[in-house]
Amino acid sequence: MKRIAKGDLLRRIKLNRRRLQSKCYRYPDVFEQNKSWPGDWQGRCILALTSLYFSLYGYEDEQKDVLDQLNEIMNHLKDYTNADGYFGELVNDKYVNEQQVSGNSWYLRGLIEYYQITKDETYLDLIKKVVNKFIFRMADFYSHYPLSDRESGGVGGHSENKVTDGWLTSSDVGCAFIMLDAMSEAYYLLRDEELKHVLVKTIDSFMKIDYVKLNCQTHATLSCARGILTFYRASQDDRYLRFAKDIFDTYIDCGMTRDYSNINWFNRPNTWTEPCCIVDSFILASQLYESTGETKYVRLMNRIYLNSFRMAQRSNGGAGCNTCLYEDKKVIQGYLYEAYFCCTMRFAEGLRFVKKYSSISSEDTLTITMLNEGVVSSCDGEEISIKGDIYNKEKVTLSFSSIKKPLHMRIYLPDSIGFSLKGPDYKYDGNYLEFVVDGDMDVSLHFSLALHHEDDLRFVGDMLLAKRDKYLDKKSFIDEGDAYYYLVDYSKVHGKNHSLELKQII
Repeated sequence: MKRIAKGDLLRRIKLNRRRLQSKCYRYPDVFEQNKSWPGDWQGRCILALTSLYFSLYGYEDEQKDVLDQLNEIMNHLKDYTNADGYFGELVNDKYVNEQQVSGNSWYLRGLIEYYQITKDETYLDLIKKVVNKFIFRMADFYSHYPLSDRESGGVGGHSENKVTDGWLTSSDVGCAFIMLDAMSEAYYLLRDEELKHVLVKTIDSFMKIDYVKLNCQTHATLSCARGILTFYRASQDDRYLRFAKDIFDTYIDCGMTRDYSNINWFNRPNTWTEPCCIVDSFILASQLYESTGETKYVRLMNRIYLNSFRMAQRSNGGAGCNTCLYEDKKVIQGYLYEAYFCCTMRFAEGLRFVKKYSSISSEDTLTITMLNEGVVSSCDGEEISIKGDIYNKEKVTLSFSSIKKPLHMRIYLPDSIGFSLKGPDYKYDGNYLEFVVDGDMDVSLHFSLALHHEDDLRFVGDMLLAKRDKYLDKKSFIDEGDAYYYLVDYSKVHGKNHSLELKQII
């Protein structure tokens, strides 16, 4: 199944695309950025542009524009990478630079996605070279990853400028294990047995660490978990699915805020959220749902997207950090307008996966996990158009055309939302609306929205509510005499100061 983005999701993709047209994301400026994290800016930028290319499927002119920008960067890689094809100094036998490992993970991920677009064997050879010359040479260092206390870091993280147990460590504790993401994607592509052996050892090393006690960065931890889940998808060894689920469960208990964002490090709630981690959490929830079919993951997909992911995007198209919502702090407001050096680029990857996982197909069943506007089509010409939304328009129409054989439809709907359906016979079990499409037809859904309580929080469906005194919307919900609103969509709030000053009280 292929999907063309429409409506609000397309607006967000185009907004992010416009931001990533800036000079710092283009050749030659892209190669002059953030040199304390070798390969990080460049890798995230390449990954962001490849993600936008996939997100803009169905819009050929926009795709070509992205690819032109991408090609210019890729054509000059050799001028800025070392003799072994990666960023930073060549690996030595004495120590490993943790920030170089993390940065080159994004670079390797970008290479892999660029190869998927172009099928240019030059980049397949480069992927193999980075695996052989970088990953294989530094992999043994993971067996003695330092467990000592680290300095407190800022939004961008910094090198501690000291070597401990063979590692030049970073304040972003655990960021070395981000490389598991790239390792596993490389293995998924190459099926190299030596790389498989390295992956198994590296995963075992991470699973022996008490990453909560160590105060690991939540973003690094979830990127690691995504890598473990990718390895499961390649190997079908259930042990790695279990590892990924366990890490995600720990994150939900110890690292996720009440609005489905994150704290930046475990055990440090009084910090800030990070869209990179929010993107990781959405991708993990989506892929765990695809792998297990467990309803808790589809509910998390929707709640992360509605309350956290969308709230991270700013009106300039980039992504920024907010304050953390937890038991002792019930106010959400902007913390950093834009983390242009990392999160703005990762947000593009998140948008790609929002589009991809809004629907999941298997045999004769199509599951709509998120009712985002768009067009879903099969390779033999069957097409489903989705228009409208639950929370603002309170109406969704699905139009089915060129349907050649009966199609079993499942649509996730939270049980707190009332609805009526005009179309075929259906059943609803409190999580999924199900019906069969046999031929061309339109199906209309009308929704009735009402506030409900979950402990001391207020929701409408999967949408969290808050009190606020600025940017009041027409749509409000009254509870005990007070008006509650959806969380602010920062992508529609213009001006840096407005975004940072706006307060929401849960």
